[in-house]
Amino acid sequence: MFRKFLCIFLSIITLVCFCSCGEDSDTFIMPIEADPMCLDPQVADTDSAKLIIANCFEGLVRLDADNKIIPGVAESWEISPDALTYTFHLREDSHWKLLNSFKDILPENYKESYRTEVIAEDFVFALRRALDPITQSNDAEKLLCIKNAFAINSGTAESSTLGVTATDSHTLVISLERANPDFLRLLTLPVCMPCHEEFFKATGAKYGLDLKYTFCNGPFYLSRWAEDNSLSIYKNDEYKGNSKVKPDEVYFYINTEESSVIQKLRQRTYDLAVVSAEAHEQLSDSNKINDYSISDTVYGLCFNCKDSVLSNENIRKALAMLTKLDELTDGNENRSTDAIVPECVRYGESSYREAAGKLRGITYNEQEALKLWKKGLDELKTTTVKIVITCTEENAAMMQSMIQNWQRVLSTSIIAKTSIKTSSEINNSIYNMNYQILYHKVTANSSNITDMLKKFTSESSSNFFGFENENYDKLIDSIIRTDSGDSILNNCLKAEQMIIDNVIFLPMLSAPSYAVINNSVEGLYFSPNLDSVCFISGGHS
Repeated sequence: MFRKFLCIFLSIITLVCFCSCGEDSDTFIMPIEADPMCLDPQVADTDSAKLIIANCFEGLVRLDADNKIIPGVAESWEISPDALTYTFHLREDSHWKLLNSFKDILPENYKESYRTEVIAEDFVFALRRALDPITQSNDAEKLLCIKNAFAINSGTAESSTLGVTATDSHTLVISLERANPDFLRLLTLPVCMPCHEEFFKATGAKYGLDLKYTFCNGPFYLSRWAEDNSLSIYKNDEYKGNSKVKPDEVYFYINTEESSVIQKLRQRTYDLAVVSAEAHEQLSDSNKINDYSISDTVYGLCFNCKDSVLSNENIRKALAMLTKLDELTDGNENRSTDAIVPECVRYGESSYREAAGKLRGITYNEQEALKLWKKGLDELKTTTVKIVITCTEENAAMMQSMIQNWQRVLSTSIIAKTSIKTSSEINNSIYNMNYQILYHKVTANSSNITDMLKKFTSESSSNFFGFENENYDKLIDSIIRTDSGDSILNNCLKAEQMIIDNVIFLPMLSAPSYAVINNSVEGLYFSPNLDSVCFISGGHS
């Protein structure tokens, strides 16, 4: 109790002192939604943890402000003609940051004798850890293209057989089972950050659980971790990467109240924050902030495939064919879209959408819709069905216009209405699968294409559509485990098209998420879906 009170008191003092420093101070303050709990890169699975890790650790490669691959610990690399062998040449001046707090777990003379150079073996150990089933890494599946990775992760091979070898301290060779054009981008993920084996073992299974158990090699290092309140990261003067570290310190304060975040942004207490569209609108009158947006969300009609009526595919298809998407979305502040995967999702050096191309949307066709509708009614052994569309108040008019067209074409064979609910009530309906058709959103929680497509698999916790399709599940499994080269992209597009053709989710509008930034701030850049921000070049004008 006393420790928690002391942490909160010190955090308040720090915040007051920081705010009194003015905008010329080389420090930043950013709110996060939760205590990261664990900063072990191989197992971290929350946005707040990954944000800290992205700034405190450095992998073989990293992303620049344009989301292009640039050197990290590896100063150069070669890729074999068949794209199955990657050879990385590591810098000789990359180091782990020793802290005074390590005295509790390292030998007495550790500052003089402990190895601090980042070497190839640190990446070998990290990737073996990530794929070891004992680690239970959520992102291990992203690495299954590495030779023997699947066998290791499924427990049928030893981790020592992984296709990752250190030919010397500064040369790392990664052999792939199958070519993956997105492999370099995968190496920027937290799961691929290096791990110092000797330090890891010294923590006694507490790696990344506290300040004294966290060993950093990035542009910043963890300098304070006050449980349930705040964290701070400090400039690593020993960092020798391509970019000089400008900020002295970055403070992260846990704040779950968006109204409080908005207030502190207006007051310039916070330098930046990732906010909802509603919060962004509330801040639109402020001349003190700039904004940065990415299209990470698609709104559309979600069909409950478990519903007694909408489990019928012909009924779903008929309703989709009678939905005038262009007219419904005309004049909306968000852009119309016929794609499920939003624009922020990347594939290699370009956006997934650009690389994969367009989908075949469902064409408006009253005659074909009537045929499918009659066939669906016959299969359901009924002449009339009731349909309820759940939505928020702001979308009720659009949904009502859609219903009117359905009723015009289908006449008395459909009884349709809207059910107006709050956002929290809609979330409850999703949790209990208590809806027929829902106007709602699908959001990309990462810039990885398979993360997006997995939302529709049978076992996914994000699948609130009641969609269970063995062929779709096998297709996604193939993309993750066996596909190579162009077949990855082709099958991703095929999976996306399957969702459209089966009318599981009918996309209508592409919507952005926002990061808002104090207009005195410059040099920060964000990951493709705003789940991380790079502070290395940040400063105040």
